[in-house]
Amino acid sequence: MVKAPAKKLSARKSRGGTVVGIFIGLVLGVVLSAGVMWYINGSSLPLQVRGSAPPPAQPPTEPAALPGKPGDKAPAKPRFDFYETLPGNTPAPATAPEAKPAPVAEQPAAAQPPASLLLQAGAFSSEEEADNLRARLALIGLESSVQKGTVPGKGTLYRVRLGPFANAEDMQRVRADLAQNGIDASIVR
Repeated sequence: MVKAPAKKLSARKSRGGTVVGIFIGLVLGVVLSAGVMWYINGSSLPLQVRGSAPPPAQPPTEPAALPGKPGDKAPAKPRFDFYETLPGNTPAPATAPEAKPAPVAEQPAAAQPPASLLLQAGAFSSEEEADNLRARLALIGLESSVQKGTVPGKGTLYRVRLGPFANAEDMQRVRADLAQNGIDASIVR
């Protein structure tokens, strides 16, 4: 039974065929990608950057001397000249006398804005849980903050709050967004 050596020979041939196939595939892939780039860019060199001409060659110049460097010949001009234009440093030009502004009638004190409205999205005993909720809110597009507080009998709580809101309509709109995303928020004044 001579069939055993024939199986070994065919296994060796298939290994050699696999390596050759991979090599041919790589070469074809490179050629095809170069052809696609040439077609898209319309240039003879596929990796050539178009649209900018090389800068003309200029002779090397001496670098500018830095201020305070040994060998400076003259002190550098100050960068800012507003120190010289400040009142008291130069005489003020003569001008016409200033007219006094008309007295403004005092307006009655406006009604004080309502107390700032906040929404509390959660209170956690662990700071990591509060940060996780804050990250969820950020993914929704809502800005929130984590406030640390101590509650007698419960210890330290990390509260996730949104706001302050200027008016109740804004607060209700944000509260509705939270409800759509499965977050129950309570109003805090």
